[in-house]
Amino acid sequence: MIDLAAAALAAGLVADAVGTFDILFRGWKDVVEKKEPDARHIPPPDFAYADDPEKRAIVARSRKSGAVYQSVTYEKLTERLSKGDREYIATLTNALEDYQRQWNLVFSQRPMAGGLELARLDSQLNYLAREIANVLLKVLAIVEKMGLRLDDHYLMARNVAAEYLAEDKSR
Repeated sequence: MIDLAAAALAAGLVADAVGTFDILFRGWKDVVEKKEPDARHIPPPDFAYADDPEKRAIVARSRKSGAVYQSVTYEKLTERLSKGDREYIATLTNALEDYQRQWNLVFSQRPMAGGLELARLDSQLNYLAREIANVLLKVLAIVEKMGLRLDDHYLMARNVAAEYLAEDKSR
């Protein structure tokens, strides 16, 4: 078990980690599926996770209406998470943020590249896609441990990540 302050920190970190992944998701999915990076066809998740200190909870709100889809209080988190989980969540959040910076840098260079440079950038995106897939699976496992439900968007992302990593291991 963790204390309320650690639960509040964990809620904020998980919301940040999932938000970071949502930003990366469109381009990441195309690279994983070996498509030309575009991904405008992928709808965003139905809801967004946010830490809500006033409600002392992590809350999933509809992106369209703002209605609360689900709420898990800090008190519940104290029962579900260990001290090690809070540190683990912080590590995963930091990793995703670092990968986001790297991804954005490589992805922004891609449209101006050609030939060998394009191949090098695509190789970097594939490497980052594997790393992001690994972290994503761990973040989603923590989200579920916290008692938060995953909508189709995150379930699909988890399946894509797991298949991509399994494919990569079979090479």
